[in-house]
Amino acid sequence: MIEKAQDDKKIISNISDKDLDFPKSKNIDLKTPVSGFSLSSIALKKAVSNINSSKEKDIDKPRHDFEFNTLESLWKEYILNLKKKGKKNIASIFGVSSINLKGANEISLTVPSEMNKVEMMKEMDNLLPFLRKRLNNYGIKVEILISEATKEELVYSVNEKYKYLKKLNPSLKELRDRFDLDF
Repeated sequence: MIEKAQDDKKIISNISDKDLDFPKSKNIDLKTPVSGFSLSSIALKKAVSNINSSKEKDIDKPRHDFEFNTLESLWKEYILNLKKKGKKNIASIFGVSSINLKGANEISLTVPSEMNKVEMMKEMDNLLPFLRKRLNNYGIKVEILISEATKEELVYSVNEKYKYLKKLNPSLKELRDRFDLDF
């Protein structure tokens, strides 16, 4: 019986808060161990069985192939839906993100920054069901990457401004020397 309780604790430690849907009145903390004999463990076991059954249901669902053009049109439609709902910030992030089809079921998104990646991750709970239903492919996975854009060179001091301008126009040095200018 003790081994069973320890196995339950291992299962519970692998579950995240997102996976569980508890009633609002129950305050269950997944970070503290739960006794196998408590009422909380019954709720956790029920949630785990719901998670496992939903994963099994997704395996049985269709996985039809789709074209990049179809994905792109649905992407634009999703952006328009976000704008209609008043979610203009996330809609603009979706607009600047580039989308690629890596495999039959794998979509790659490239976002400009880490903050945009976090916002996209939050929106995945709504985006994935939309795409899966519309494309009739329940095996879709999305990978979010951060673009490696070069940082713009910022100039603050007078010397940095001069060096930057001299790099853009080398004849500036001649002008400075001719008129004996100092900064």
